[in-house]
Amino acid sequence: MKIRKIIVITAFCLIAGLFAFSGVMYYVDFCCAASFGPEFNKKRKELHIPIIPSGWKVYNTENRSTAWQAPKVSRGHGFKVVVYDGCDLDGEEDHYYFSSKKIQDTVLEVDYRYVNKHRSKDSTVYTFQVGDHADTITTRQADSIFVANKINRDF
Repeated sequence: MKIRKIIVITAFCLIAGLFAFSGVMYYVDFCCAASFGPEFNKKRKELHIPIIPSGWKVYNTENRSTAWQAPKVSRGHGFKVVVYDGCDLDGEEDHYYFSSKKIQDTVLEVDYRYVNKHRSKDSTVYTFQVGDHADTITTRQADSIFVANKINRDF
């Protein structure tokens, strides 16, 4: 009977510990996420990375990312995903949309990756997508596309 009590108490403690641990992990994953929203825009401007404009709303939040979306956009900066690892900012992904009869279903995606424990230097990758076809392009090509289409980069 005494062993049975010890087993029940041990099982109860393990289950309670598991709930406490999962709560702490949830807190670690989400405690800093809010600091990478619009309040991080000052730092984004310093880094020449597009800000989250006022009026944008959270589209989706997951373990390690938050997606922001413009209220209504058919042309220009319309979507941003902020990726974090606990309290470390991992990267950001910005989507620019083009609406015209000549350019249908066209998106220019800019992917910024920051220095962190997994990466020794910052990087920026541009992907230009037309319909189902996507190509990685250079910074110069991306700049030309922004200028030609009179798109504001939201720096």
